[in-house]
Amino acid sequence: MTSVTLLTKVKQYLLDILGSDVCGDAWVRPWTEVNQLPFYLQTPYTYHQGKLFGRSCLLMQAISLEGETPAVVRKHWQVVSKLYKGDVIYVIEVVSSYNRRRLIEHRVPFLVPGNQLYLPTFGVDLREYFKPGKQPRVTHLSYPAQALLLREILTHDCSGKPAKDLAQVLGYSSMTITRAINELTEHQFATAEKVGREKHLSFSQSGRSLWESVRPALQSPVTKRIWAVQRDWKLISANFEPRMAGESALAHYTDLADTQISQWAIASDTWPTLCKSKDVQVLSSKSSGETSHLRKDREVMELELWAYNPSVITISKSGVDPLSLWLSFEANTDERIEIACESLLEQVWSTLQW
Repeated sequence: MTSVTLLTKVKQYLLDILGSDVCGDAWVRPWTEVNQLPFYLQTPYTYHQGKLFGRSCLLMQAISLEGETPAVVRKHWQVVSKLYKGDVIYVIEVVSSYNRRRLIEHRVPFLVPGNQLYLPTFGVDLREYFKPGKQPRVTHLSYPAQALLLREILTHDCSGKPAKDLAQVLGYSSMTITRAINELTEHQFATAEKVGREKHLSFSQSGRSLWESVRPALQSPVTKRIWAVQRDWKLISANFEPRMAGESALAHYTDLADTQISQWAIASDTWPTLCKSKDVQVLSSKSSGETSHLRKDREVMELELWAYNPSVITISKSGVDPLSLWLSFEANTDERIEIACESLLEQVWSTLQW
């Protein structure tokens, strides 16, 4: 769609939902000061200046159909907002439900003509125009159900299998997997067909579409974080199957700068045994003076205790799976982490074959 055509749709959309006076007599014109922006902001967008509710506004219109990731859009929007004396509104032709939610979380004003409008800077809540209808409240899935879902998204090897086979793959009892299957079917994320005495699980969606459907029901797998000193890493690795996690794993998957202290994930039910081992010394905190006598920072590590075994999902030999990793950072507000997490998801979707 050309820039002019999209702008026409934007105007008509605003007139339809807000009234005849909202856009003023003259709609928008190209912004003549665009050359004052950094060059990297001149190519992904076109800029048009106009008035909305009698206030100056700048439409920052994405050139590509898919646009940038929400974290990148926020960063770009913040730079443009510092240079433009008025309200800056991000305009894109289409946006996924996941990206819409992330843009709202970042409080980035945005407009999708004929579909969605979010203008927090105008002090008006227009989310009723999204026309979502009433959605049933979705509670978090149990961790076994979450592990099953994430494995299906990443490896596509759970659909069509009976409960006993899924139990063997994921390391749970048949009863636990049966309960997980019941959860998934109750939430309409999957269906189960009874073949003989076994339930065979089936998913109507796969890959990214399945992720976006189930995302509100998922949660961080991390139940606790512990700082410790390891004395015999080979023994720990052989007995407790730690996987690279946290910022260490995020740096492994993306361009994020690596941390000096390594971070690892283990199944929470293995911690009671590990903490009694002479090969691990638990520290009271990251900044504890207990580390002052250590000769090498690499001896200090941060352990994440996970509600499910990270080894049953991961497609990497050393790191945790990327989707669980993303979930472990969901509450993080560090911009560099957010950008790395967005990059992580894009890598996942670009590599999946289904």
